[in-house]
Amino acid sequence: MNADKTSESFPGASRGFGDPSPPLLASRRHTIRFVVIVCGIAIAGFLQSHSAAPLSPGSSRVPLYVSIVFLQLLFVWFVHKGTRTRGGSLRDLFGKGWRSAFDGVRDVVLALLFVAALRACSLVLQYLLGQSLANTAFLLPHGPVELFLWVGVAIVAGFCEEIVYRGYLQPQLWALCGKLPWAIVLQALVFGIAHVYQGWRPALITAVYGLAFGLLAACRRSIIPGAISHSLIDLIAGFYQR
Repeated sequence: MNADKTSESFPGASRGFGDPSPPLLASRRHTIRFVVIVCGIAIAGFLQSHSAAPLSPGSSRVPLYVSIVFLQLLFVWFVHKGTRTRGGSLRDLFGKGWRSAFDGVRDVVLALLFVAALRACSLVLQYLLGQSLANTAFLLPHGPVELFLWVGVAIVAGFCEEIVYRGYLQPQLWALCGKLPWAIVLQALVFGIAHVYQGWRPALITAVYGLAFGLLAACRRSIIPGAISHSLIDLIAGFYQR
């Protein structure tokens, strides 16, 4: 990641606790459309996961993976289109970049520790809420080709969702409501709604994950460690939950 300093006129994810609220990254109408799209995707995913026949181990998931990557990139394009009208760039949504090798090592170590912490948190929540497997069996890879492709899906999904929810939505909500804690909570709620197709308990756990990712982005003033963590969590799910 380049070490270019983020423009103060378009702070993106580079603001943290103690900073004044940022200016709007996009129009209010754009944010409303964003939430409507998330709700539409959630409803479509819920209906698909509960009505469609499950894929058999012999069925190819390659078309599904291609569609997932396409939709993730399309959502990032939609966010970028909204922020570009106010002079923003996609780079701005990442927040603070790496100015040295130490920054990169620190973010990787932070991401690994964060994955371990989230895993422990997930186990505690599963104990409190009761065991409820996420309805994601249809997504998980089978065979070496799909496992190889899953690596790309995990990386794309991890980075795209952090750009969309923590790079764009969190500072945008902060600008709208004027309070960073509220913005973190609200973006986590929207993030959980987007995953409601997995079931209400997994969606609740996902919302808690979103809360943690939001706090990490605000403290680090960057989505990079969160994006690495997010990708690793998705990657591990494909290899160990099959």
